[in-house]
Amino acid sequence: MKVSIFGSGSIGLRHLTNLIKLRKELKISSIFAFDTKNKKKFLGKNKKFNFTQNIEMASKDCDVAFICVPTHLHNQTINRILRYTKCHFYIEKPLSSEIKDCLKTLKKIKKIKKKVAVGYMLVNHPIILKTQSLLKQKKIGKIIFARAECGFYLPNWHPWEDYRKFYMAHKNQGGGVLLDTSHEINYLQRLFGKVKNIQGLVGKYSNLEITSDDLALSILNFKKNNIVGHVHLDLLQFEKSRSFKIIGSKGIIEGCLTTNKLKIFNNNDKKAIEKKINYNFNNIYFTQLRQFWSLIKNKKSNLCTGDEAYHTMQIIEGIRKSNKSEKKIKIQ
Repeated sequence: MKVSIFGSGSIGLRHLTNLIKLRKELKISSIFAFDTKNKKKFLGKNKKFNFTQNIEMASKDCDVAFICVPTHLHNQTINRILRYTKCHFYIEKPLSSEIKDCLKTLKKIKKIKKKVAVGYMLVNHPIILKTQSLLKQKKIGKIIFARAECGFYLPNWHPWEDYRKFYMAHKNQGGGVLLDTSHEINYLQRLFGKVKNIQGLVGKYSNLEITSDDLALSILNFKKNNIVGHVHLDLLQFEKSRSFKIIGSKGIIEGCLTTNKLKIFNNNDKKAIEKKINYNFNNIYFTQLRQFWSLIKNKKSNLCTGDEAYHTMQIIEGIRKSNKSEKKIKIQ
């Protein structure tokens, strides 16, 4: 099996390193890494993969493609690959910088009967999985409200590079907080289902030297049981923040993805139980890879599907439209 990674930024290199480690387990015969820039130096003298600046060489006879190029190039890159091969696609999140052409691309891949997974890896985070289990058991009763927050200070995100050169700083490259930290939108969607309407605000509010958005706020109305959600995303917080709170008729669940703590409060006994879930963060990426290979073999998988990721894009577009019109947007 030939596997090719398109884009050798930080996430591309993570997948490349992990695929090399799982090469025997996943029965990978060859690994190619494609980038228009020569970034082979990042893995030193590693001889277990082939670096190329030729997209045809990376694509030809490829069985699995990892799309790790900047967000605005996703659809374009997939269509170029499909000229040379019919393969399965693991697409880094989000699907694209714009919803335009996303459905068309997904339909092309479905037509050739290949699998698609999208890299919203928090759906396999131990805290999210445990929360999903608690909700299925109705531990806090009927869900009324859920809030998710993610905040990072952009200049501290990639300390090894000037943040102004990082794609996150550039709107025309698909950067910005709404797209890149849309994990929070996606895992709420996984927990509570589809969104029926949305109100949102998104834009640049700081003095950071960027053209992309640094703050996004939204109110989501889920179809299921009319649950209300609130999502707060920013590139402004000096101390990293990633957490959620779910309020039910019988209690509250709070999760913190920076401290790995989960707290369940039950109103009947007025008691809170706090648990710390220890795990290796990179193991989530190993889980993603193993589950993608299971998906390829038509076995059970917990990965974010193309259809799920498309609905996340609908929500993102809804926030943008709401910000522009200052009205609530209905999602079809």
